[in-house]
Amino acid sequence: MGGTSGDGSFGPTGDPGGRSRPHKALTALLCVVAVAGIGLSGWAVVTRVLDFRARSESRERIEAGCGGLVDPDLVLALHGGTDRVELSDRHSIHIDRRSSECAVHRTDRPGTPSHFSLVLTLSPEDPGADDRLVKTGHEPFERFSAGAGSDVTAVARYALPHPLGDGSLGEYDAETLTARAHCVPGGPFSTVEAEVRAWNDDPLTAQDRRQLAGLARQAADRAAGRSGCTAGLPPVPTAFPVPGTALGPAAEAGGTCAWYGKFTAAEGRGPLPDRALAAPAGKASDHDACLLALSPEGTAGIWPAYERTTPNPRDLHKALTLSPLWIQTDTLVGDETRGLRAGRAPVRAGTAGGEELTWWASSVCGGRPAVHLMQVSHEPYDDILRDRLEPLFRAYVDEATARRGCTGVAFPRTADFAGR
Repeated sequence: MGGTSGDGSFGPTGDPGGRSRPHKALTALLCVVAVAGIGLSGWAVVTRVLDFRARSESRERIEAGCGGLVDPDLVLALHGGTDRVELSDRHSIHIDRRSSECAVHRTDRPGTPSHFSLVLTLSPEDPGADDRLVKTGHEPFERFSAGAGSDVTAVARYALPHPLGDGSLGEYDAETLTARAHCVPGGPFSTVEAEVRAWNDDPLTAQDRRQLAGLARQAADRAAGRSGCTAGLPPVPTAFPVPGTALGPAAEAGGTCAWYGKFTAAEGRGPLPDRALAAPAGKASDHDACLLALSPEGTAGIWPAYERTTPNPRDLHKALTLSPLWIQTDTLVGDETRGLRAGRAPVRAGTAGGEELTWWASSVCGGRPAVHLMQVSHEPYDDILRDRLEPLFRAYVDEATARRGCTGVAFPRTADFAGR
């Protein structure tokens, strides 16, 4: 039976005062939860304090290592955001150096330590004071890793430069973004260039590129102001076409390769490339390019005729795997023309010539020097194309200079295309 309550009645459980055992248990549980809640709240506060301190220290590291050229919060916000980074102790930005860099490494993701880097390049007003050296030769395809039956020229090793807007701000590719301040003549520098790069497991999105372009522009603008370079940088564009590396049919290529389709439609393709990799064509870009290549079928199609005309034929299998046949054209403007070399020969603005499978013309675009290049991959492709080289290069230069409104074109002599 139930116990007696204070007024002489029986309580529901026989507990004096009418309190049940479940009620006591609930009270005890609430007390435990309350104590635990206080502990958890305290830990949450501690965690927030630690995160705030880590972020504050990370901001200070970025500010110091990158010379105050970029907003630390914008850097920390990349790739989903982080509060914890370290900077490479081997690199830091210095405005008084011609070239310097900073590298930011995130510490909250094991296995992905890299996060962001910035390379700052200041080009002196006097070209003679610039000691850079840039070789024009390169290899766009992974030829040494090609296996039997592989299609080497289907995909390039790199994406071509894409203009930021019309190119007056700079360029970008699959991994980097470059903003460039063109200084008013009379100061210590001709251009101030900021190249930024971010590492991530996934390909960069349009939003990633927009963030990086903003950081590159900010760095170039701040560096220009601190180095005595008077310049006005255009805004970051809204569109960022994805840079690709897969080659497609040359006849359908547009942008920086549109000239090639027009040329082959008028002159016939013959042994010329049947594949192309193009980029959007910017009227004010300091660098644009077009990559052309022969498919395996195209290479096999021209090889019998070549073998009949040469006493020293090359092996077709090697041409398909180790020596793919390709052509690349490039236009470089302003300080991008400095220090260029084709083999041992200097490629200087205001000159024209040919050396080691590379031919160059020059012009003046928007008051700045420009160099227009054409490189042919390997022997014997230059011999196979011998009669097509000069008209092909002239078609490219005519289009590149007309698109940009360039003047004073200097073109190689016919003898420069004759071979040895």
